[in-house]
Amino acid sequence: MIASRHMNVPYTRRGSVVLVVMWSIALAALLVSSVQLRGYRQKAIGTEAVARVQARWAARGGIEYTIAVMADHTQNPVPDDAFAIVREMDYIAAGDLLNASYDIRHHADGQTWAGPMDEHSKINVNTTPNERTLLLALRDMTFDVADAIFDWIDEDDDVRALGAERDYYLSSSNSYEPRNAPMRSIAELELVAGIWPEYLRGEDWNLNNRLDANEDDGERTWPDDEPDDQLDAGWSAYLTTYSTRSAIGASGLPKIRLGAADPAQLMDRIGVDEATAVALVNFGRNENNQMVQLLEVFMQSRTRAGGTPPQAGGSAAPLLEEDQLRLVLGETMIDNPTRRQPGKMNINTVSAALLRQLFFTREYLADEIIYLRSSRQEGITSLVDLTDIPAFQEDAEAFSFVARNMDTTSSVYSISSRGRSWSGGIEVEITVVVDRSTLPIRILEYREQ
Repeated sequence: MIASRHMNVPYTRRGSVVLVVMWSIALAALLVSSVQLRGYRQKAIGTEAVARVQARWAARGGIEYTIAVMADHTQNPVPDDAFAIVREMDYIAAGDLLNASYDIRHHADGQTWAGPMDEHSKINVNTTPNERTLLLALRDMTFDVADAIFDWIDEDDDVRALGAERDYYLSSSNSYEPRNAPMRSIAELELVAGIWPEYLRGEDWNLNNRLDANEDDGERTWPDDEPDDQLDAGWSAYLTTYSTRSAIGASGLPKIRLGAADPAQLMDRIGVDEATAVALVNFGRNENNQMVQLLEVFMQSRTRAGGTPPQAGGSAAPLLEEDQLRLVLGETMIDNPTRRQPGKMNINTVSAALLRQLFFTREYLADEIIYLRSSRQEGITSLVDLTDIPAFQEDAEAFSFVARNMDTTSSVYSISSRGRSWSGGIEVEITVVVDRSTLPIRILEYREQ
């Protein structure tokens, strides 16, 4: 009996050991699984981070490439081809890098176009106090909203008939003051009394000038939109605050300020005689004069029966030959080149829809411009080209309107570059506004998402 009792002890101990071993194996398996899971998660996070970096720098690479093209065309322009820079930027609008690619595009006139958005294809809202008809040509624009915009921009606190000034904004629940200076971004318009985001942004809620997936899916995601493969960008499709007049001439050299020029300098750059050079200097010294007057005098000489008008004297606009006028418009300016001035619309890139709105009572004039720029590979290289159109010869008011508000070159572009990583499919979009009116080129706005 004693022997059998001693023999049962090893069996009991053996069962306890097996249980401990099983628990140890389960605990080790759980620990290994946790380590593996954590390692997998860390790897996934690391892979996503690498993919995001690849996508970001791909997008940045597309922007840098585009800026390099702009700088080259600024230093070495092609004065007899208004579309030269546009074609080259379109050509490099998409590209592959190491493990990633980039794509630059924008949406205008119901189509998606390769390359950046030309900010000079829009009306600069900071010029509207001088050109009231520009704003009122927009769809759904009313007199009270237009007056409120003018009051926001002008320097005084005098309220226009239907506008709003400092007292109005200070009395609101979230009080603030109007800028009383030129606007700095298109989104700033939403601070103006009477302007709702739906009017300004339309379907382009992030103001990137391109048709995104959430802007073409109906009511599935914000914003509300029509799933029609088109981007209705509201007023933002036609308004800008960024465009500016360039201080660099068509030759790539700094423009000559007429009022401070040496006649010999004009004789060398423009190829005019001494008398004409002196007349141009005197014309530039009058601060009330504008370059548009030179165009108007030239147009009058073409439409006047029985010959040309006599050479103007004093500070009046002199009559120039056609080649001389082209050079004067491209190489000189009256304004101080160091002061930033709101830019004019580029007659080559302004949308057909906006042109027809601007000439809503005379759409045939818009059609003449559209035909002229599309029928020539080089586009409209100078506003002098319009003097050959009979419709403008017969309508001096319309010609002056174009000459005051349009030009043939652009200085500011909005670049929406979307980079995509090949490994993770991650996308990063960078939107920048670039100004090439001076060198080195400047970035006016930078947004990343």
